[in-house]
Amino acid sequence: MDTRQLEKEKKELEKLDKIAAKPLPLHYLGIIMTVLTIIYIVDEITSNMNAAMQPYVLFDLFNITSRSVDSAEYKSAFNLVAPIQQISTLLMVITPFYKALADRFGRRIFLMINTIGMGLGMLVVMTSTGVVQYIVGMVCMLFFTPNDMQVLYIMETAPKEKRATYSFIAKGVALMSVSLIGVFSKMFLNDSDPGSWRMVYFIPVVAAVVIGGLSYFCVRETPVFLEQRRGYLRMTPEERAAKAEEDAKNATSEEGGVFKAIHFIFANKQLRWIFIAGFVFFATTFYTSYYSTVLEGAMGTEMVATMLVIYPFFNGIMTILAGMFSDKLGRKKVCLLLGSIAIVGLLLFVMACRLGLGPVVAAIGYGCSIGGLWSMSDTLILTMPAESSPSGMRSSVMGTISVMIGAGMFIGQFAFLGINALDIVPMDALFMIICIPFMVISLIILMTKVKETSGVDLEKVTADTFK
Repeated sequence: MDTRQLEKEKKELEKLDKIAAKPLPLHYLGIIMTVLTIIYIVDEITSNMNAAMQPYVLFDLFNITSRSVDSAEYKSAFNLVAPIQQISTLLMVITPFYKALADRFGRRIFLMINTIGMGLGMLVVMTSTGVVQYIVGMVCMLFFTPNDMQVLYIMETAPKEKRATYSFIAKGVALMSVSLIGVFSKMFLNDSDPGSWRMVYFIPVVAAVVIGGLSYFCVRETPVFLEQRRGYLRMTPEERAAKAEEDAKNATSEEGGVFKAIHFIFANKQLRWIFIAGFVFFATTFYTSYYSTVLEGAMGTEMVATMLVIYPFFNGIMTILAGMFSDKLGRKKVCLLLGSIAIVGLLLFVMACRLGLGPVVAAIGYGCSIGGLWSMSDTLILTMPAESSPSGMRSSVMGTISVMIGAGMFIGQFAFLGINALDIVPMDALFMIICIPFMVISLIILMTKVKETSGVDLEKVTADTFK
């Protein structure tokens, strides 16, 4: 190692030592949880906005005057855009390389970048005048939303015995706030103005940019990162070389990086089975991208807006309860419960649309369904991988495994798009036909092959903890 590098690392260590020695502000946990919850709200609104607005965007960009999702014009537009959207998500393979940077440069800077990035992505969609710009904006939103730096912040800041509770309460509040999409829809959507959907994006865009900028000044670097990075910087070049040699020999490297994370995931039995269970599970998530088309075909615009206001509350309540039960029952048992609720809720949603049971029943069914679905998703791609990874490569593993698991979505997506294009099975029936078998297989793998991670001390996790 040359003198310049040693001097650079010395200055970095001195800076981190000063940060670690600085006392935390009074009520810091409350302050940081408030900021992280607001960022979570922005994240969830960004994640749900495109799916909720899809019919109205297509009506506008393709000049569909009938405003009917059953029209030949809409089906043609849908069958053109949906595959492009799925292909464009392949660009997400670069997200692990981006997220791995947080293991080197810290969590705080990327918390800010992610939040502002979501706002800019929504701005591109909001101002789109054609399909290409719309896809570019959507890809930008998709790039920043899966990084979930606010989740890693909570995991590394909250008391270990309340880790899942804090995380799921924050997400529950955020999910309830998705009802704002419905509120904004009621305020701005107008059947006589095809471009009125754009104003639904306006307030979330402003909120994302503002809270993103403020976050850099309101939160400190996580204690887990400070401890891990300072420990690494204190090692001599000889100590690092000896550790690297030992890690390579034993396949137990705890240093971050995408390719190291991929090797670690497949070499570590615990993470390998989490990946397999999550990959199969993610094939069930496709229906969250198309529910609004089913709704628009079963109800009028006003009833759809009512449903969009109501369902996030059931989604949020389910998520908060999931967090509480996760710390009490453990991660595996709560996934079994959540997976079952997801399927039952989806069945109720389909029945509400088919039998004309109204927006309230549809909202209860869909809210409970995605509450169970995404809470199980968070447990599989965020909580359990985080609790199974050493701190030095935790962000790298979480970023890498989330993309690897998320690739399972394409199985469900392509099965759905392929069968739906044949127009032989109703869209809502396809939801059930594809979801049930994948959910069952995923739960069997999780319950029989993965070890429980609840209560583990994140600062003491090593490559050998779950062997």
